[in-house]
Amino acid sequence: MTKRSFYWHDYETWGANPRVDRPSQFAGIRTDENLNIIGEPLMIYSQPTADFLPHPEAVLITGITPQQAASDGIPEAEFFKKIHTEFTKAGSCIVGYNSIRFDDEVTRFGFYRNFYDPYAYSWQNSNSRWDILDLMRITHALRPEGINWPQNDQGFTSFKLTDLTAANNIEQVGAHDALVDVKATIAMAKLVKEKQPRLFDFYFELRSKQRVADLVNLIKPQILLHVSGMFPAEQGCLAPIIPLLANPTNSNEIICYNLRFNPQQFLALTAEQIQQKLYTKTLDLAEGEQRIPLKGVHLNKSPALAPIKTLTAEQAEKWQVNWDEINQHHQMLMSDPDLISRLGKVYKQSREFEESDADSALYEGFISREDRLRCNQLLAANPDDLAAWNPDSFQDKRLRILLFRYRARNFPKTLSSDESQRWMNFCQSRLLDGEFGAGLTLEQFQQQLLTLAQQEQGQREQKLLEQLSLWVQSMAG
Repeated sequence: MTKRSFYWHDYETWGANPRVDRPSQFAGIRTDENLNIIGEPLMIYSQPTADFLPHPEAVLITGITPQQAASDGIPEAEFFKKIHTEFTKAGSCIVGYNSIRFDDEVTRFGFYRNFYDPYAYSWQNSNSRWDILDLMRITHALRPEGINWPQNDQGFTSFKLTDLTAANNIEQVGAHDALVDVKATIAMAKLVKEKQPRLFDFYFELRSKQRVADLVNLIKPQILLHVSGMFPAEQGCLAPIIPLLANPTNSNEIICYNLRFNPQQFLALTAEQIQQKLYTKTLDLAEGEQRIPLKGVHLNKSPALAPIKTLTAEQAEKWQVNWDEINQHHQMLMSDPDLISRLGKVYKQSREFEESDADSALYEGFISREDRLRCNQLLAANPDDLAAWNPDSFQDKRLRILLFRYRARNFPKTLSSDESQRWMNFCQSRLLDGEFGAGLTLEQFQQQLLTLAQQEQGQREQKLLEQLSLWVQSMAG
């Protein structure tokens, strides 16, 4: 039988968008099922490359300069190889704080750029993934006893890791240092496991797609409680929902209705009107017009769900859940015989998106089995032999493009003089002209740097901004 363990991790990055912004630091710690540390922690930096610029605000937050990452770090290929080795150990539950929405995306795009399977680590060999942020949210909403819940400036509960650790007397010196954040995440999970063990175990089971599917039963749909950062904090980030249908274009997504909202307006809409409003920004809605109260629940993203019986009468009052209204709204929805058919039309209509640059095109199709085998051969090859690899040996054009960039970023000595010039031209096109899916252009970088320099900054921040300016000058040189 596979021995189960948790692998706790955190990335620091050069920006907030995992599609285009690269990681600067990674930390990971393995624990047993009782959250006792086993093995040595891993903490590594990734060397920045010449085809992207760090966001100055990100550097001010983390305190990691590109000079430090270049000096103390390793090439991105080696960086993700070490992470892949840890993540793929059998029986691992890959877990972090807000990891499913952020860190897992950093992992997926990083694995994809470096020819690893971006998904297999989280399900093969009895592996799984989980997220402590939603554990904290569901604990706060349903079983808050035994834990101190800090408030933010708006008077609502703060789920920032630094605020939670401070409120519960957990030391977290050096926030936004990956290793410090990992230790803080483990400490908060331990606290919930100690104070609310049944809820901890219940939510841990929801990392299983099948367990979630059993709850979100479309054959006999039941009203459920759903806790999510998408719901208002003053309502405990909680809403009673009813599952309606599986997304025809994504079998892992179940479309649900938020029963806090009277569905009268919603039921009067045609499929075309629903689709138009569904993708309208809140700012563009007419005055008094409500958002379409539909929400996708993803079976493979450890959604925080619970039966309605888990909400006490006291909590229902606190979180403004009026069961008479909820049941009335449910009956109104169920009385429309054409609703599911209309929604099916809405979600069957594919939205048009521009084709992404190869670096950020992860979600534009799965890699074929043949190409995956070829990727594995590439990863096993001697870097000195990569120059002889024919890009056309890949069926997928994304991989054909990525091969050259992979060599240039990680093994520049394998480039010929013509290829070195080609790489330099590519970097210039990205940074100067914003081409090839650029994250931050040089002009945008300099404008951000200037804006921050004009603001009142402490000595630490001033030094970091100076280092950033010197870094860009060295790149130009």
